[in-house]
Amino acid sequence: METNDPNNISEHLRLAEVAQEKFVHDKLQQLGLNIQQARLIKYIADHPGTIQKDVATYLNRQTATMTNMLKGMEKKGYLNRKIPADNERQKQIFIEPKGEKLVESINEVFTSLEQEVKQLIPQDERVSFVKNLHRIINSL
Repeated sequence: METNDPNNISEHLRLAEVAQEKFVHDKLQQLGLNIQQARLIKYIADHPGTIQKDVATYLNRQTATMTNMLKGMEKKGYLNRKIPADNERQKQIFIEPKGEKLVESINEVFTSLEQEVKQLIPQDERVSFVKNLHRIINSL
């Protein structure tokens, strides 16, 4: 996928995102996961006891969508949901040992992506590149 217009920055950003997603998708598929499931597991591992609403906000998904995803991941033995004694309305979510092993593999996928991307950008250009990305992110 290429664009003929070198000045079309937004299209190049989109193509970079597509390339990253393909890279990650191919690696995660070997683990039996999609990108959303991997991000879900990683978020819960980084935020033990989080609630469904917080995960939905992080993944930019509807709470109802999260219910199905969480049920599927729970059924596979990657996580569990517990009802705390002080709040029966909101289940807390925790990673199971099987999920912790998966987190290690997920981290390896994202680490390999980072290494690939860093190799493509000369070190003396990285700070400027990231500053420009932040400028775009913060203004849109």
